[in-house]
Amino acid sequence: MAIDGVSIAAVALELQGLANSRITKIYQPERREIIVHCRQPGASLPLVLSSDVQNARAHLATILPENPPSPPAFCMLLRKYLEGGRIVAIAQPSLERILEFSIENLGERGELTNYRLIVEMMGRHSNIILVNELNIVLDAITRVDSRINRHREILPGVPYVLPPKQDKTYPMDLTWQTFLTRLAPAEPRARLTRLVLDSIGGIGPLTAKELVYRSGHDTASTRQDLDEAGLEALYKTIVDLAKSIEQGAHSPELLKDAEGKLIDVSAIALTHCPAEHRQAFDSISLALELFYGTRAAHSKMASAKANLSRVVGGHLRRVDRKLTIQKKALDQAEAADTHRIFGELLTSNLYRVEKGMESITVPNFYAPDQGEIEIPLDARLTPSGNAQAYFRRYDKAKKTKIAGQRQYNRTLREKKYLEQVQATIDLAQDSRDIKEIARELIEESYMKAKQADSRKRRPPAPSLPLRFRSQDGLDIYVGRNNRQNDHVTFKIGRPDDIWLHVKEIPGSHVIIKSHGGEIPSQTMEEAALLAAYYSKAQDGENVPVDYTLRKHVRKPRGARPGMVIYDHQRTLYVSPKPNTIEPIRARIVRD
Repeated sequence: MAIDGVSIAAVALELQGLANSRITKIYQPERREIIVHCRQPGASLPLVLSSDVQNARAHLATILPENPPSPPAFCMLLRKYLEGGRIVAIAQPSLERILEFSIENLGERGELTNYRLIVEMMGRHSNIILVNELNIVLDAITRVDSRINRHREILPGVPYVLPPKQDKTYPMDLTWQTFLTRLAPAEPRARLTRLVLDSIGGIGPLTAKELVYRSGHDTASTRQDLDEAGLEALYKTIVDLAKSIEQGAHSPELLKDAEGKLIDVSAIALTHCPAEHRQAFDSISLALELFYGTRAAHSKMASAKANLSRVVGGHLRRVDRKLTIQKKALDQAEAADTHRIFGELLTSNLYRVEKGMESITVPNFYAPDQGEIEIPLDARLTPSGNAQAYFRRYDKAKKTKIAGQRQYNRTLREKKYLEQVQATIDLAQDSRDIKEIARELIEESYMKAKQADSRKRRPPAPSLPLRFRSQDGLDIYVGRNNRQNDHVTFKIGRPDDIWLHVKEIPGSHVIIKSHGGEIPSQTMEEAALLAAYYSKAQDGENVPVDYTLRKHVRKPRGARPGMVIYDHQRTLYVSPKPNTIEPIRARIVRD
């Protein structure tokens, strides 16, 4: 959910501690995000300012992204005007989703100048804008011209104008009469949360639900459920919120779903939600960093997966087209036997063939019914020449068929490899997994390295395969990409260990460390469930999982990463349902 004005008020209060700090460094790790390093005696306070459409926010940071090697133009502009400057004040206009940083620094002529760095956190209209002492825009992280918004341009040289105010009353300005004017005549079936949201400025959906609940009503209540006493209770609750904002009495919380996934953040206690779904924080910055940082990471991960899937998908479509063409060529090469039969039938009937004939009908002693068959002839050739021509066509078609079958098999192996890569993309859990898959695609010439990554750098440490402990106490290793699969099979696995893989389906290589002993059936089933879960058949039932001794698994010469052949296998059938797989996944070993 988008950050609301109440949360920004809590941020503004917390950031008052930045007053009189010096800006020592600015960098821009993302297209719409900047990091401002603020320095005070004995402390460095990094500040995140983001205008990302989904994750617009402002807060102090404890975890910082990598500083990009080449700063964008807007970052260079901020460095020019703000680095070395002193933060004079931090303000929030009313309860708007806006923060203004007043910064004092030396101007271009050496004179003391005041600048304002304005962060507007308004969904798709979010922006970060630098304004000079004359209220003229110096630049913005996202320029807005008349083609985008003819009422409010944000361009260098244009006066800065605040976003138009909505037709709402802020909690601090609310009076009983204003409250009645807005809520009393509402449609009887209108939800109270929607009425509060549409009438009171700075309030987000989650805060609106909390206010309705605190006033003694169900969050699903409608206007018709309120009598005058109910209206008074709701009014008093909103006024109390205004007082708590003015007094700085915030109680930041994160809201989670039943599975522990973060779903929202609030500057006030969410008493309308179950206690087990709430996580309290002493700092609004910590709450925002965890919530938006997690969401931004998930969004970035999804985008990275989509980009790699797009690359792999394009090559899969190319391979499918290639297979179609090769299959057609193979079908045509099947005519090789016909040429041989024609040649042999002509050889047996040379005495009946005369030069100049265009065809001849002869008994086909290759056919079960010994019926007659017509053989086309080249009138320019002798009878023997026609027979030899058919034998030459047979030899050529036979060679074409052998070469074509070889090419077809090679293309099939490529398709299998690409499908395996796609499965590893789906299984990727963090950015390191994605980088390893991208590096593999680059090394296998399926993707070009970006110019920005062409500089010599120390390669990142490879990610490790997953390790689980079976109920019987044995280690089970699971690869999550092709390089990990090779590592699991040929580095971790020993000849007498058990190797598992879903049958004829892209998925992870799995090794059970046997230590020379027998593998209990319980451990075998758990490993098979893991093999099925970490595969393309993750949601399937009765998934076939092959298992064999590791010594029966081989890597063909020249095979791509993760590609193996195996024999002496047996097959288990498992269904990786949540109630069966989750207890096993919970026994992951953290190295």
